[in-house]
Amino acid sequence: MPKVPTPAAAMPVHDVAVDHFEVLKDDGVLRARVDGSIVVCLYDAVEEAGGMVHLRIIPTAFGSTEASDETLAADLLLLHRCLEALQSAAPAAKNWQARLVTHYGADGILQPIGRGVLQSVTHAIEDSGVRVVQSEGESGAAVTLGFRPAMGQLRRV
Repeated sequence: MPKVPTPAAAMPVHDVAVDHFEVLKDDGVLRARVDGSIVVCLYDAVEEAGGMVHLRIIPTAFGSTEASDETLAADLLLLHRCLEALQSAAPAAKNWQARLVTHYGADGILQPIGRGVLQSVTHAIEDSGVRVVQSEGESGAAVTLGFRPAMGQLRRV
C-alpha cells in the first residue's frame, strides 16, 4: 500500500526567528512572521531535507538606501551557515532550490534597502549552486509563512 503523505497541519512546526535559521532532516513545517524581513526557504527537489533563513532588513541612518557592509556580511554568513548545515543534513542532495519572500514593512519604506539585500542574497544563493524558483516582495501587514521543505510548499498560515 502506498504511503499517504501526512497533512501539513499534523506536522511538527519549528518557528524561525529573525536573524536565525533552522534545518530539517525530516518532514516538518518551518514558520516565520515576515515583517520588514526576508525569508529564504531552501529545499532539495528529491530529498526531504530543507531549511529556512530569516533575515532582517535594517534601515540605515541618515536615509541611506543601501544596507551597511556589516549587515550584509552578517546576512551572508548566516545564509552560508544554513547551506553548510543543509549539506551535512542531506549529503546526497543535488537539486537544491530556493523560494524567497521579502516584506518591505507596513508602508514599504524598506523597499530600497530590501531590494539591495535581496539582490546580494540571491547572488550568494545562485553562486552556491542553488536555483531560485520563486522570489516575491510585498508591503503591508505582517505575514506568517509556513514552509514544508519535503514538499517544497510555501504558504501563508
